[in-house]
Amino acid sequence: MSSCSFTMQQVLVAFFLFSSSLLFVNGSNFNEPHSHQGVVTPFERGDPKVKLDKKALTILTSGKPYQTQIQSGTAGRGMVVQDIDAPTDVVWGRILDYDNYANMVPKTVESKNYKVIDHKPTKANPLEQTIYTRMKVGFPMLKLEFFIKHLYFPSENSLTWTLDYDKSSDFNDSCGYWYVVPHPDKPDWTRVYYSVEVALFDW
Repeated sequence: MSSCSFTMQQVLVAFFLFSSSLLFVNGSNFNEPHSHQGVVTPFERGDPKVKLDKKALTILTSGKPYQTQIQSGTAGRGMVVQDIDAPTDVVWGRILDYDNYANMVPKTVESKNYKVIDHKPTKANPLEQTIYTRMKVGFPMLKLEFFIKHLYFPSENSLTWTLDYDKSSDFNDSCGYWYVVPHPDKPDWTRVYYSVEVALFDW
């Protein structure tokens, strides 16, 4: 369990530092809508269909994350793959534990769900849960607050998110993606795919 905690913390830290390093502050407001309804294309749920060649597998076997590109329309997006020494249910438990991110992820000042909606998944729409989370990260002389709408599809091993556009966040736009599956060769290990895209406000 301790190795899972350490590794998942590394994954979450890398994920949030990557996204936060791209932000440009505008001004958050829980009671005001965002200035638009989305300028970046949301990720699609499900298998990202990333091909892992011999070089990629060697990197993963060494315990390091593998970075690659995936196609999104006419452009590319960064994708990170990492192997975790823990079962998928434990990994999902850490990812979804948004109320405790302040205890798990350095620089996270606050993280709290403000609404969780359970859905009855169907074959046509496998969405099982919508999770709305208020997050605040802190850096020297700067704190950033943003509101996230997560869509959880456990039957498709994935979670996607965008901003909650009913709230005004401290950056223009963001979307992201997790895909979590059992490791193909190591029992009780998990292979995690994650990505994020951030759009800046105009200077």
